[in-house]
Amino acid sequence: MKELKIQNLKGTTDYLPEEQVLRDKITNNLKKIFETYGYMPIKTPILNKYDLLSYKYEEDAEILNETYKLTDQADRKLGLRYDLTIPFCKVIALNKDLRMPFKRYEIGKVFRNGPVKLGRMREFYQCDVDVVGIDSRMIEIEQLIMVKKAFDKLNIDILIKWNNRKLMSGLIKYCNIPDASIDKVISIIDHMEKVSNKELIEEFKKNGIDNTKATEILDIFKLTLDEYSSKFKDTDISLISEGLSEINEINNLIKEFNLEDCTLFSPTLARGLSIYTGIVFEFFDKKKRITSSLGGGGRYDKIITDFIDNGEIYPACGLSFGLEPIYAILKEEINKNSLVDCLVIPMNQDVEALKLTTKLRENNIKVILEMNKRKIKKSFEFANKENIKYVIVVGEDEVAKRKYSLKNMETGNQELLSCDEIINIIKKNS
Repeated sequence: MKELKIQNLKGTTDYLPEEQVLRDKITNNLKKIFETYGYMPIKTPILNKYDLLSYKYEEDAEILNETYKLTDQADRKLGLRYDLTIPFCKVIALNKDLRMPFKRYEIGKVFRNGPVKLGRMREFYQCDVDVVGIDSRMIEIEQLIMVKKAFDKLNIDILIKWNNRKLMSGLIKYCNIPDASIDKVISIIDHMEKVSNKELIEEFKKNGIDNTKATEILDIFKLTLDEYSSKFKDTDISLISEGLSEINEINNLIKEFNLEDCTLFSPTLARGLSIYTGIVFEFFDKKKRITSSLGGGGRYDKIITDFIDNGEIYPACGLSFGLEPIYAILKEEINKNSLVDCLVIPMNQDVEALKLTTKLRENNIKVILEMNKRKIKKSFEFANKENIKYVIVVGEDEVAKRKYSLKNMETGNQELLSCDEIINIIKKNS
């Protein structure tokens, strides 16, 4: 018989109950925040036509290199979704009667065949919110406020870095780089904070940009917001003037809503994906327990417009919370207490014990009923190992008196109580 080595694929994992409870807590908190801001839930397929997933990207794009590709029995090219944005665009394109603006959230699995590190898996969940039909910068600032509220709820102090793709493209045009190379240059610039100048210049060289021009590009992306505003006050490059206008509007709103302490303008931030057309942002743990971003987003006005192609404009803006890096931060704080409130041990009183257990469960008390006829000592040992706080013994005398032996495993205190008294004690102390 063929030997099977049982293991998870790299970049995937199993979550045991205490771990999954924390993950559910994170997503439930996010859902409440999303719905407070008017976002409603949808669900989209994991499996998609590859043409849909590859739309908007060159075949050698990094995101497509990380896409899991497969075929069905009819030899059609398919892929596993790598994010929730493209499927959302498809929903809008297929449901043209939706009332605008349309605000949705989706929490679901996505797949990327990329590097694995702390907080980054190959099979993972994204928690996305998007809105289509609003062109005003007010939606960007509302989303930034929502990000701050969400992480406050999770007790994570964050820094939101932000930028504008129009400004980036305009600065590259200012350096006389051909339009066809702008996206590639932006991709290189996006790594400025992560790698050395020498490595960046080497990347530029691979793309036909000499050292002098590369140095010029790097220097222009080191200016402050005030320096950009001064240097390009009278620019005739529309992308720069439009980008600075949007940036200054967002900056004024950041001050208006007292977000200065948790935001930072970063001229090299691009968010990688070329779908973005305006403001972009990423959020990071201020304590740097995770160095990669905890999520991000921005404005993408063209992709739905191009999908539908009916002459209408569909401005869109969205963001994504990364469940994996958030979980990686919070898992150190997993509650070591049991997920169960009490253990019920029948002493040859199985039916009566099940009746009691049922009554407890009807009062939202989490109960395990001992069904393996273990000796009472072994049952108590099980309760201790599982950190179960209360144990109830149901014997012949207890059934006759309608009072049951309740033991607090933390204090050792034990007393005979009625079912209602037991319910009150457990609910009060759980």
